[in-house]
Amino acid sequence: MILASLIFLLSSCTMESQVPLSSKAVDFPDISLTEATYVLGRSGESKLTIIADEIQIFEKTNRAKLTSLQFFQLDEEGGALLSGLADSATVNTETYDAQLFGNILVTQKTEDFTIEAQQLLWLNDEQILQSTEDSPVSILFDGGQRLEGRGFKGNLKTSTFEFSSKAEGVLLK
Repeated sequence: MILASLIFLLSSCTMESQVPLSSKAVDFPDISLTEATYVLGRSGESKLTIIADEIQIFEKTNRAKLTSLQFFQLDEEGGALLSGLADSATVNTETYDAQLFGNILVTQKTEDFTIEAQQLLWLNDEQILQSTEDSPVSILFDGGQRLEGRGFKGNLKTSTFEFSSKAEGVLLK
């Protein structure tokens, strides 16, 4: 009787070999770090230090995804040149170009200003920060002065900043 039940049980179970796979490929990181510090830099450049809650590195696509990040760049004496934070970012690990998202603050100490935005693109070689045409950006200067506009483009090499749409605010120099 037990043998008959076992044969019945085994014959009623089949292995599903034709389960359709999802057309969406799962993208797993090659390296996943939590509570991590990551240093980016090329020879002859000041290194950029990033501290993030999570860093996922995808070697095949040369990108990294970061969540809840802070970053800073120091001069030779250890003084901060640039610092900032964002909720998340996607970084090209070859060019260091990046897309920053959510509650972004970027402060350049030498020029005494802070850029506030929800979405920015960083072009590393050109040292340019830019937003989309419809994304609002604010620049806060020491002393409480503020400019706000859309379609922001800022060149950190030349300290030149422009908005493609009408900017509002007060700037006294």
